[in-house]
Amino acid sequence: MLTDKLLTLAFGLLFLLMIACDDGPKTVQAKTDTPPAVKEMSRSAAFLDYAASTTMLQAELARLASERAQSEGVKALSTEMLDFYNHAMKQLQQVARAEGLHTSLPDSLGSADRITVEEFGKLTGAAFDERYKAYVYTSQQSQLDHYQEALLRAEEEEIRNWVNEMQLQLRARQQLAAQDDSAK
Repeated sequence: MLTDKLLTLAFGLLFLLMIACDDGPKTVQAKTDTPPAVKEMSRSAAFLDYAASTTMLQAELARLASERAQSEGVKALSTEMLDFYNHAMKQLQQVARAEGLHTSLPDSLGSADRITVEEFGKLTGAAFDERYKAYVYTSQQSQLDHYQEALLRAEEEEIRNWVNEMQLQLRARQQLAAQDDSAK
């Protein structure tokens, strides 16, 4: 009899505990039931946002460098970079439209990017030239790293093709920036 009462009490407590924790399993189940396509779309949208933001920042800095650079080598580099990033942005917009993700693209620089442009705007002469060349090299290396990761995750052929082409072009421009340093 005592055993029956203890079992009844234990089952009662277990039942109350299950009721109290009822939201837990449903929340976990809802998270795991998200279709893979939705996860990929949000991952692709996040990548496109990153790619567009960095492309716009690079284009804006190249425009600024074409106005402020002191050395002919940096002026030539900035002109090359401006043409490249303007073209890359047009291609990225086409890719985003083809994948139905064009609404994911930012249409202006973010606040951190605007601060970066303002910091460059305060520099002049050789200080500007050195900072711009260093920024081109390091930021393109960062882009290459992000793009390599995107290749591992992206399933959309249009995005993969754009990333592959960008990697080739970024490496070429990185070499241009490095060559200007070695010419001194």
